[in-house]
Amino acid sequence: MRILVNIDVPDLEQAIGFYERAFGLALHRRLGPKAAEMLGASAPIYLLEKAAGTPAAGAVRQPRDYARHWTPVHLDVVVEDVDSAVRRAVAAGARLEDPAATHDWGRIAHLSDPFGHGICIMQFLGRGYDALTASALRDVPAADADFEALLAIRIEAMKESLERLGRFDPERARARLRSTFQPGHTWFIERDGARIGFYALRPDGDGLRLDHLYVVPAAQGLGVGGQVLGRLLRDADSRGLPVRVGALRDSDSNRFYRRHGFVQVGESEWDIDYLRPAPGRGA
Repeated sequence: MRILVNIDVPDLEQAIGFYERAFGLALHRRLGPKAAEMLGASAPIYLLEKAAGTPAAGAVRQPRDYARHWTPVHLDVVVEDVDSAVRRAVAAGARLEDPAATHDWGRIAHLSDPFGHGICIMQFLGRGYDALTASALRDVPAADADFEALLAIRIEAMKESLERLGRFDPERARARLRSTFQPGHTWFIERDGARIGFYALRPDGDGLRLDHLYVVPAAQGLGVGGQVLGRLLRDADSRGLPVRVGALRDSDSNRFYRRHGFVQVGESEWDIDYLRPAPGRGA
């Protein structure tokens, strides 16, 4: 997926000059007399000349107004030195609204361009946005004696989905975990010394099979599952290995795995089978 940034402006030539001087963007090409493509950022920026008072596109035909306004979609410009970048933008015609302030993750200043659009100029420090996420995660190998603890995590993580499907049965959960339990291929996920989930990844034919990946409800929604799965997939990619996984039909895990590049290759009454091919190999 690619992201394109489109900015309505009342005067195309003035806008080209501002974004060149303020942020060092370069005019790549003109798309007719009223549009320009600017490059130099991680996403192309398209400046679209639209006269003030003309109706905006979409169902809400609100007239364009280039006085200072709240911009639901705005630019975050990431720089090495926020103070010098702010001085440069202001010299080019930007309005400084909030001087740079320091946070755990970095520094940020709020500005607007000459056309009323909000812009944030930001500088990451230390761990950047990682400072806002959960503490560092640790993988801790499981042992035979950990089966009951693993089962408790599985039941807690799966209970809501199974109840929604009318299939919550602790004894069935026990049997399914027991049927695939291999301590040598199972790891707890720990954060700040607390066990918040576990995963099981084992060799399977020409690749790997992710038998389990569970995060307790209290730790869900914090990106823990995505962080763990992303790391496992990067390792599999470095070794040229495909990864297989099964997901409970109609559970949220289906969207989660598809989002990470898994494609459906089979199904049964209750489960969907997925494969994430190795790099350069089709499903």
